[in-house]
Amino acid sequence: MAPRNFSPSQKEALDLILSTAVSTKSTPALFFGLTTAEGPIYMHQEGHKLVDDPASDAIDEDTVFWLCSQTKLITTIAALQLIEQEKITLDTPVETVLPELANPVVVIDHDGAGRPRTTVPAKAKIMLGQLLNHSSGLDYWIDRVAAEDDLSPPYTHSYKDEDASMFFKILQGSLSGVPLKFEPGTDFGYGSSTDCAGFVVERLSGKSLEQYFQDHIFAPLGITSASFYLTPALKDRLLPLSYRAKSGVLERWDKPSVIDQDPANVRVHLGGVGLYASQKDYLTILRHLLQISAGSAVKPILSRASVDSMFRPTLTPAGTRTLGALVNVFNPYLNFPTGSAQFSCGLNVNTADLPGKRRAGSGGWGGWANTSFSVDPTAGVAVVFGTQLLPPGDKTYERVYADLENAVYAALQAK
Repeated sequence: MAPRNFSPSQKEALDLILSTAVSTKSTPALFFGLTTAEGPIYMHQEGHKLVDDPASDAIDEDTVFWLCSQTKLITTIAALQLIEQEKITLDTPVETVLPELANPVVVIDHDGAGRPRTTVPAKAKIMLGQLLNHSSGLDYWIDRVAAEDDLSPPYTHSYKDEDASMFFKILQGSLSGVPLKFEPGTDFGYGSSTDCAGFVVERLSGKSLEQYFQDHIFAPLGITSASFYLTPALKDRLLPLSYRAKSGVLERWDKPSVIDQDPANVRVHLGGVGLYASQKDYLTILRHLLQISAGSAVKPILSRASVDSMFRPTLTPAGTRTLGALVNVFNPYLNFPTGSAQFSCGLNVNTADLPGKRRAGSGGWGGWANTSFSVDPTAGVAVVFGTQLLPPGDKTYERVYADLENAVYAALQAK
């Protein structure tokens, strides 16, 4: 069982990792939090909002982050709630809710610039479960014109006067259907699957994703910082983006916002990337999953069976190989044993212990601006760690994350 608290020396070890990373200008400001089902046992924030201005405001536990792909877990929870309400199943063809996905095409060739050139009609239909484990074939980089660390056009587009149908029009472009990287269900492709799952939630619930999340996830858990709308109050608490130049120097991000941040323009709620929230509030959600898993949640927002499905492998062998290669690129210091990277309904699951780190059966993921989280039901702990830094997959950030996880599990083993 996880400890209720760490000793002063164990906390000091974590403090030192965080303070060293920020004071040496290896990373921008950092937030790290650790919880058990009973409550938080460690939370620490280090640094100031502006990477080049030590006189700027220090971050605190209420600092707001652009969650990016941390949003995906919340959308998955909403989809699982609809399954419990018997409004849909994992095996339901999503075209019954999203006709825009009725006739997808599989890309089999690209032109010299990297654009999809030759396609064939997909033989299989896309199922809801394939949106939740990224086996639908939808892939961020199916159009290879943009760099892999850039957001693709559906995410940089402003939807001020449009609805979700424009999202699918942008995905489809000049092709005869929405393009897929492979036949649905056969492999792993990281892309807009969870955004589409969010649109399913909206159409079946009759609510915007913002309203659904507030009513069925955030309000029941007492979360007040999470929203698709970066209101003036939330923006005042936002940790701005930083950028690591090719020289390795950290700089203030002085380009236009990556996605449209004006609340008045947010008409399309992107369930894969669009939420803002404090990491402390995100940790509350992870703690609730631990409570459900342990059978101690007072008013659970999901059943134990649904939470269990978030830690159950679902990918084909081909999908496991593809995911493993991706994990090793973006998380090289976590050291996933060969063949142990899997994906469930919403989480990257490790089927073997990570040496010195999380136990087999844990789940986690992260966000494009270098944020990370994990939930370990066996050890009874969940972790959030984040900054706001581009490009994604920053190796220095990932090394610090691995150092923190090593220190946490050394402390757990000592207990």
